[in-house]
Amino acid sequence: MYMLMAVINKNNLKNVLEDLFTNNIEGITVSDVIGKGSFGLKEADNQPTDLVAKAKLEMVVSDKEIRNLAMECIRSNCHDLGRGAGKMWWVEVGGVERIRTGEKDKDALTTQINKKIQNVPYMITTHIDTPCS
Repeated sequence: MYMLMAVINKNNLKNVLEDLFTNNIEGITVSDVIGKGSFGLKEADNQPTDLVAKAKLEMVVSDKEIRNLAMECIRSNCHDLGRGAGKMWWVEVGGVERIRTGEKDKDALTTQINKKIQNVPYMITTHIDTPCS
């Protein structure tokens, strides 16, 4: 299993997410981040530089094949010959557990659509049910 992370331009986010969904890759965390790839106080032309707003994607995938497919989804929607297209990297994951069901590793990463897993019952309380002090 691998955790794939990418920092991309925000304007590419919708297309990346649609491409991942089309390829049945689910379970993604998206964060707003700021940064600069080649960090320095001044650019090569001696102009001051600012940190740039980007989107950071994080997903855990089950194997190398899915990781490569996810990377291609990101690459094909973000590839830009200009500066600032982003970066992606991955690390191996020792294990994963779905908290709700207790499934582990590859089973925890698969979609819930075709599984016959009962929802865990829980109680919802409102201000009407709870006495005020």
